[in-house]
Amino acid sequence: MLDDSEVVYEDEEGPITQADLQRWFVDDWDKRAPVKVSTDWCTNDFLMVGLSTKDMPVTKVDSIDVLCDYIMAIKDDTTLERTWVRSFNPFKIEISVKDLQNILTINQDMIIRCFDMVVRLLANKESRRPKEEIINNRKHYMDMRFWRMVGYGKLPKYHQDPTTEELAKTLDCWPSMNYYITGCRYVIMSWKFNGCHALFVIDHVKKHVTFIDFTPTQDWCKHMPYKRFAEAIIMASKKYKIAYSKKRSGWAEDIFKWEHTIQTGVPIDLRGFNTSYLVLQAMAMWGNDRRLKFVGMSDAKTIRKNFVIDLLSYEDNSCRYAIPANIQQRLIDIAKKD
Repeated sequence: MLDDSEVVYEDEEGPITQADLQRWFVDDWDKRAPVKVSTDWCTNDFLMVGLSTKDMPVTKVDSIDVLCDYIMAIKDDTTLERTWVRSFNPFKIEISVKDLQNILTINQDMIIRCFDMVVRLLANKESRRPKEEIINNRKHYMDMRFWRMVGYGKLPKYHQDPTTEELAKTLDCWPSMNYYITGCRYVIMSWKFNGCHALFVIDHVKKHVTFIDFTPTQDWCKHMPYKRFAEAIIMASKKYKIAYSKKRSGWAEDIFKWEHTIQTGVPIDLRGFNTSYLVLQAMAMWGNDRRLKFVGMSDAKTIRKNFVIDLLSYEDNSCRYAIPANIQQRLIDIAKKD
C-alpha cells in the first residue's frame, strides 16, 4: 500500500503524491455539484436527432457523427475549459473540450498536447499487437518532447538546453509496453517545420534515416530537397547521440552521417491543416512490411472524428468522471459496434 507522501508521478509542475490523487479524484469529487455540460438545447435528445429507428439501424458512423456534432455545439465558456481527458504517464497531459473542438475544426492542425496524447494512444495500441508481428520490426514512438528539447527554430536566448537525463527520457519504454530502446529497430521521431508536422524514421539496423514530409517542396530547395532537412537533422543528431549513448554505453554514431532518403508517394497537404494526422498515420503504419497507404485528404473529417472518439475512450483516462453520462453511454454504444 502506497504511503500518502510517496511520489507516484512527476511532471514539469513537480511531484504528485498519493495524497494529491486522493484529494483530486476522491475527496474533491465527492464535494462537487452535478456538472451540467450541455447548453440549453444540447441535451441527450440532441444525440438522437437524425438517428434512425429499428427499420434503419443506427450505424457506427452515424453515432460518431452525432456525438462529434454534439461536442462542436457546446458554447459555454466554463464547459469548453473543462478537462475531459487526463493522462499522467509518462508525463501529465490534459485535453479540454475546447481542444476536442480544435481537433474537429477542419482548417486547424492538431495542437501539440493533443498530438502527444495520440502518440501515447498509438503506443498503447502497439502493445496489443501479437509479439511475432513486432519482434523483428520493433519501433519506439517519440512524441514532441524531443523536438521541444532540441529547440529547433528558437533563438538560443529563448531556449534552455536539456540535460542528458531529460533527453534520455524520450527514449524510455512506454508505460504500456515492455522493451528497451536498444532492442528497437526503428525510432519514429516527430518533428515540426514552420508549424507543420514531419517525421524522421531512424533505422538502427540499416543505419538509415527516412524523411517524411507532407508539405510542398519550397522553391529555394527544389534543386536539392535535402537542404530543407539539413539543419534539423544536424541538431537532432547531436541531441540524439547524447540521449542514445545514455541508454547504450559507448554508442557514438552520428545519424547525420547515415544514408538519408526522402519518402516518396505521400500525400501533399497544400494548406498544412492535416500534417499531424498524416504523421500519426505514418507512425502507425511504419514497419508493418506493407506499403504506406494513407487515408485520403477528402476523409479528413472522418480521421478527426475517429481521433476524438479514441481520446474519449482512452482506458487510462483519469478524468473520465468529468465526461457527461450521456456522452459516456454513446461511447459505450459506439464501442459495441466494432
